Amino acid sequence: MSAIAAASSAPSSHSPSPKSTSANFAPQNVRSWVDTHGSLLLNNGLKIVGIIIVCFLLRKFIARTITKVVRHAAQVAESRAGRMLEGSGLVATERTRQRTQAIGSVLRSVSSTVIFVVGTLMVISVLQISITPILASVSAVGVAVGLGAKDVITDFLAGITMIFEDQYGVGDVIDTGLAKGTVIEVGLRVTKLRDADGEIWYVRNGSIARVGNQSQGWGRAVVDVPVHYGEDFGQVHEVLAVMAEELYADTAWRPKFLDEQPPQVLGIENLDGGAVVIRVQARTAPQKNVEVTRELRRRIKGALDAAGIEVVTAA
Repeated sequence: MSAIAAASSAPSSHSPSPKSTSANFAPQNVRSWVDTHGSLLLNNGLKIVGIIIVCFLLRKFIARTITKVVRHAAQVAESRAGRMLEGSGLVATERTRQRTQAIGSVLRSVSSTVIFVVGTLMVISVLQISITPILASVSAVGVAVGLGAKDVITDFLAGITMIFEDQYGVGDVIDTGLAKGTVIEVGLRVTKLRDADGEIWYVRNGSIARVGNQSQGWGRAVVDVPVHYGEDFGQVHEVLAVMAEELYADTAWRPKFLDEQPPQVLGIENLDGGAVVIRVQARTAPQKNVEVTRELRRRIKGALDAAGIEVVTAA
């Protein structure tokens, strides 16, 4: 009896082990899939190859078209900005290059993604495979990635908007609220600034709530001149007006003014104790207001000293 029990308890040599079952499972599945879909692949092979070829050709054509259109649009925008900025050719060229590359890269990536996603869905449809599980998996992965990288996505979207609207570019002096300086590089995620002390700031585009651009449009130079209360206002006004005309007539300084007239002596701005404050103002080219202001102060001091007009100094 014990021998019979031992023989019955021993594993049969004919019963398949789990390992051999799993080894045969994959080939059987592959064979079954080929038997089921082989005819589809043979019958629709040319159609699938045609879809792939059309996708690649369409992507190449669209990418080339986007590159030409974006480069032309950026050059037109830079030529208009260059007349206001009076920037050097190097700065304008670098700004055009970076803006063209950024916009072109975004448009090419979006177009390529759309083309290949549509092409993949078309191939799956030809093979008669249900796309519902695929779409569910892609949606789940997209949600997970979106939650984990929401700051990066925000930076990219803000960068794309900023580049398309041309809010600023290389060479512009801007104030982002977080940092102020000259733009030395514009990216889709980060803007790089160099401040007056030479320090480089990396500002995330998604963190910029407002931007003040000092390099677009025009600047304003304002100088308030406090003279003694007893001075003759008419004489002071005449001295300042002559000084302004001489500065405007100077060929080295004329290009820095936008108005077709010399700096204006606006009149009395304030009566402060023993001083009469007279304001001199001029509209300048972008980023030229600081140096024009300094030159105005220098010439105002020389003109008033030559006329013997007393300037009230701070106590």
